[in-house]
Amino acid sequence: MGKNVKATKAGLKDAHDMVESLKEMIRADLRAQRSGFEEALASRLDQAEDVILQSAKAKVAIIAGVGVMRKDLDRAQRKFAKSNDVEELRTALVALSNSLAKLRSTNSEVVESLSTVLNPTLSAVEVVERFASDLQRSAGTWERHGREIDDAIMELSQENQPAEMVELEAYIERQGYNALLGEAHSSSNESE
Repeated sequence: MGKNVKATKAGLKDAHDMVESLKEMIRADLRAQRSGFEEALASRLDQAEDVILQSAKAKVAIIAGVGVMRKDLDRAQRKFAKSNDVEELRTALVALSNSLAKLRSTNSEVVESLSTVLNPTLSAVEVVERFASDLQRSAGTWERHGREIDDAIMELSQENQPAEMVELEAYIERQGYNALLGEAHSSSNESE
């Protein structure tokens, strides 16, 4: 009898240990996955931030360049209106065209650098999707451990009659004592 209680206590201790192990596994998985999730999101923003700031500065420079070129064009037009010197206007327009080509090239570089931000290797949505998928995979492992805990509890909660009681009843029956018990035996069987 004492063995049975000891074995049950040992089984319950094992079940408690399994619960603690599962809780620690979940905490560790969540900590690791959250860390990876936060790093991936921060990396996404950090990579985009540098490119966006550089492109904003380049756009300001382009706009400033366009403003200077506009003034140069106005100046060249006024000079031409006064002097009617076509060569001087042509020289000013060629210089303006060269400057405009440089600005167009700079703008193309800005657009290209922004495409890396707009089409990243891993977008924020993909980071979230990966995090959710990783959690789901981990949850499968957690469920398996939860089932093991339930199995341990069910094993400890056997509803079967003790083997000794079954053996005693079988012995009484084999010895033919059922006939002597009569009503008392049938009413005890019905209460089970």
